Amino acid sequence: MHHALILIIGEIFEKRFIFDSYASRIGKGTHSAVQRFEKFMRKVSCNGQVLEKGMNANFVKGYVLKADIKHYFQTVDHDVLIGILERRIKDGKVIWLVQRILENGFSAGKGMPLGNYTSQFFANVYLNELDYFVKHFLKARYYLRYVDDFVILHKRKRFLEYCLKRIAQYLLCLKVELHPDKSKVFSLACGVDLLGYKIFYYYKLVRRRNFMRFYQEFLGRRELYLCGEITRNEFLASLQGWFGYVCWADSYNLLRRVLNQTC
Repeated sequence: MHHALILIIGEIFEKRFIFDSYASRIGKGTHSAVQRFEKFMRKVSCNGQVLEKGMNANFVKGYVLKADIKHYFQTVDHDVLIGILERRIKDGKVIWLVQRILENGFSAGKGMPLGNYTSQFFANVYLNELDYFVKHFLKARYYLRYVDDFVILHKRKRFLEYCLKRIAQYLLCLKVELHPDKSKVFSLACGVDLLGYKIFYYYKLVRRRNFMRFYQEFLGRRELYLCGEITRNEFLASLQGWFGYVCWADSYNLLRRVLNQTC
């Protein structure tokens, strides 16, 4: 039912989404978002111009505003979302169905069920309003969003601080708010945590927290294999997703360390 609904209404909104919205869209995804971010970083830093007192080649010019929404899926306001949908959908029965989906476990008028296919789509519809505000009102050229995580890059720190303030004000209209600890402006030279990677100008690494979480799970699966509770093929199959993630980073030694322990 969720897929049938999006099959019908998805095309209405897909053509209104900005190019640089990367979550739950055909032809997009995390790796496309990371590649786009790296392109933005080259533009803003004028192809890697180094700061006057930069310690190495990765200390490039430019700044980034990185932010996300506090408890996003739990705080999406049903009335606001329905209002956005009603601008494009005039069929009352479709709106009634959306309301029933939203109210499934969320009777307080806020929140969307995690994992639902419709929730992923509605998350994009909801913050498409923010996308238009950033692109057309703030005139931010180097902006991209993945669900509720978003970044803006610019040569001037002051402009990004202004954007952060205005975005915080605008989100009040959507009845959500920025995460106070994860929304800040800083230099590109510091490296940027984005979609599982720590991205610098000349390389990107797997985030340490992500690796430590994986490594604990890896040791548990390895123990099961050594005890004969799972086969070698089952053990290796459980690692494929992680290998696919790491191969996009400059983490050869990390990958080799794990592979050496699979023998």
